[in-house]
Amino acid sequence: MDNGSTPFLTPNFMQNEREVSGFYSQIRDYWIALGSKGSAPPTMMLNFGYWPQGVEHLYEAQQSLVRRVVECIAPCPDGALGVEVGCGIGGISINVLQQLPHVRMTGVDISEDQLEIARANAQARGVQDRFHAQQGDSMALPLPSNAFDFGLCIESSFHYDNKPLFFSELFRALRPGSTAVVADITCSRVDGVQFRKGNYFESPATYHQLIRDTGFELVSSEDIGPVVYAPLYQHIQNFNAGQRNRDRIAKYWSLVLNNYRELASEGDMGYYIFTLKKPDAPALNN
Repeated sequence: MDNGSTPFLTPNFMQNEREVSGFYSQIRDYWIALGSKGSAPPTMMLNFGYWPQGVEHLYEAQQSLVRRVVECIAPCPDGALGVEVGCGIGGISINVLQQLPHVRMTGVDISEDQLEIARANAQARGVQDRFHAQQGDSMALPLPSNAFDFGLCIESSFHYDNKPLFFSELFRALRPGSTAVVADITCSRVDGVQFRKGNYFESPATYHQLIRDTGFELVSSEDIGPVVYAPLYQHIQNFNAGQRNRDRIAKYWSLVLNNYRELASEGDMGYYIFTLKKPDAPALNN
């Protein structure tokens, strides 16, 4: 799927790759344990999940988020090709492939370490033939234009320091008439965020403006923040209380989610699911 460009050879890419790989290598085991439930196979997802009424565990919340994403991109024709930008260890893509056995996915991530795990996860779930992992910059996608039937970016765009480029690249990679789902943390009062290194939060209004400026049509915009931060924080507290040795990663996430929960209660932090459409190509005049 490489279009011949090699943005990952730039010094800026290499620095970003080291930072992202380093961060997720530190938090990955904790987050997987946080989302594990009994004998159920792990979700392989590192996101905050979607916590509607009745959901009490991160495992269920992450599954709920995937179902919500699939609802946004349905219906998908047989053979549809999707791209996930910022796929991490592949959890979203793999779960989408399991729910939609007739589609294929390309996952793009800046971290080759993450992609190696994603490939192994796809192999373990038997979807390796329908999953292609590609290292690349989310703001300079190494992908051909007008190639994908749907696009996903789930809880990743807050890492991107140039969101106009990200939206432009996502738009370029999608076929006319296709759907994209961008789900992420939003914040209207960034100075209230206590841990900001590597995070580039934007307000919902900024996301809406970026979507319009890029040329996407906004199909829907839903804030699920009120049913994300409070239950996730409580889940983390319960999980940490059951650990004999609360290490610095556990303490870090307790502080982070408490901060996010407080900002959300004040109306300053959300978690939006944006469903977008790339307009159909104009009809040719006879």
